[in-house]
Amino acid sequence: MGEASRRLWIRVPRSALALLFFLAFGVGGLVLGCLLFPPLALFRARRAMRALVRACYRLFVWAARATGMIRVVLSAEDRARLAAMRGCVVVASHPTLIDVVVLLSLLPDATAVAKAAAGRNFFYSRVVRAAFLVNDNPQLMLDAAKGLLADGVNLAIFPEGTRTPADASGRKLHRGAAQIALYAGVPVQCVSIACDPPVLAKGQPAWDVADRVITFTVRVRSEILPEAAAPGAVRHSAAVALTERIRALLFQ
Repeated sequence: MGEASRRLWIRVPRSALALLFFLAFGVGGLVLGCLLFPPLALFRARRAMRALVRACYRLFVWAARATGMIRVVLSAEDRARLAAMRGCVVVASHPTLIDVVVLLSLLPDATAVAKAAAGRNFFYSRVVRAAFLVNDNPQLMLDAAKGLLADGVNLAIFPEGTRTPADASGRKLHRGAAQIALYAGVPVQCVSIACDPPVLAKGQPAWDVADRVITFTVRVRSEILPEAAAPGAVRHSAAVALTERIRALLFQ
């Protein structure tokens, strides 16, 4: 059997498995949103909803690792730092569709900022609306984020706004993470996520997986302690400066 044929025989079942994981992700969102979340919503059990989402994400990562699809590499020190975080804005790079799954599986009580479009997705809109912070009204989001952070909930944000290849140049970061950190007066923790070989990148089909294990490398960078909230133009300038510090740490 030639090298090309051998790689094909490895890649075909891995592609089928990747599609199965992708389907399970969508169906899991429907099950959570339609069957499990409604009873919790009656008791306004948001913390339980977030815990259930993170448990599902941990199961997803465990299954992907157990089947040889992925591995997650981070030092014991960085794993402990993530597990100890409370009330932080966790800013991360965004190379793949499942970065949020990997990141939230490593954090204690945590949620993430989601785009408004995610709140309208057929499969997981109910989960997003119940357990995440949807960015469809800037001031309401700032107030909600400040309340969550004050309660010790970590807030994960991907300031690139969309998936970006590792070799992209001139990355443009949104200032939302900096605005929230300044408004709430909480630390910013930068986390670099790399994926090799690429999977679920921008424009990449779900079935397009390599014939080797996909490695997610997670690195926890230095913490940034922003100044307290300031009004108007002063906070705008501070957010611009803070965003540049975030860029320097994320892509160093």
